[in-house]
Amino acid sequence: MSKYFTLRIDNRHILRAALAMVIVGMLVPGGFGVKPPQWLRYHDDAIDPTAELDNGAEVSAGDSSGIRAEKTPQAAKIQDKDAVPALATAVPPAEGLKVAPKFAKHIPAKHLEMTGDKQKQSFINLVLPLILAANDEIRQRRAAILVASEAQDRALLDQWAELYRINPNNVSDEKLLDKLLKRVDTIPVPLALAQAVVESGWGTSRFAVQGNALFGQWAWSENAGMRPLAASNDRAVVRSFSSLLESVRAYMHNLNTHRNYRRFREARQRLDVASEDTKSGSLVAYLDRYAEIGKEYVTKISVIIKSNNLTKFADAELG
Repeated sequence: MSKYFTLRIDNRHILRAALAMVIVGMLVPGGFGVKPPQWLRYHDDAIDPTAELDNGAEVSAGDSSGIRAEKTPQAAKIQDKDAVPALATAVPPAEGLKVAPKFAKHIPAKHLEMTGDKQKQSFINLVLPLILAANDEIRQRRAAILVASEAQDRALLDQWAELYRINPNNVSDEKLLDKLLKRVDTIPVPLALAQAVVESGWGTSRFAVQGNALFGQWAWSENAGMRPLAASNDRAVVRSFSSLLESVRAYMHNLNTHRNYRRFREARQRLDVASEDTKSGSLVAYLDRYAEIGKEYVTKISVIIKSNNLTKFADAELG
């Protein structure tokens, strides 16, 4: 009896480990044979799937009244500032903007010493290349899914479906492709920039500086992040990341998979042929469930986009 019980436990652990390896393999740049964009070779961090696998709990994204108020004091500045790449040169407002692929792994100490417009420009210089890189990775995944569909490789499509939280059972190949394309899609750059601004306080919150958390994503395991001063749930923490790029990738994956953003994804699909700045203006309305303040959050994001003219980065590209 005891031998049988032990065998069952061992098999269960093997199964869980195998599942974790599959998910990690997909989330790591280059997973499932999809080559990552060339700039991601310097950032090979995987999105940590722990919070998604822990007792079935899901990672949610949201905003807390305590997040942006919790500024990092000067004494808590990043210690390894010499290891952080220099800020990119200021980017001018130009159509078809080319952005140098220079990536900071953390918020550099000198960013916290800036104020006003200089700090805003510094933040955009830091975050814009990361958003563009993460969107490029999504484009490559989308292309790989189309290739798999053309080759009628149902097994591979099922694996993509698993990653993007789609139940492929009893779903035709055509319907599964439609479901995948609805989820595996880019996030408009002005929208992502504005959310990073609001959720990180222009890169000055302690979550951004100490935990590389740009988007205020919640997790429900104490060892997954940092506890805010004010939270409605005793187990809630703001999820930490090993790099800023990891935070951006997790944010995009969250918008592309979480049930709270189903209407966002449906609207994005309807706007497929619209310009990127039009998409930003329209899709912001579907982010009311990102934060507890609901419609007020939508207004706040819209104001950030307009007051900082973030639509000028809508068609920016790495190059």
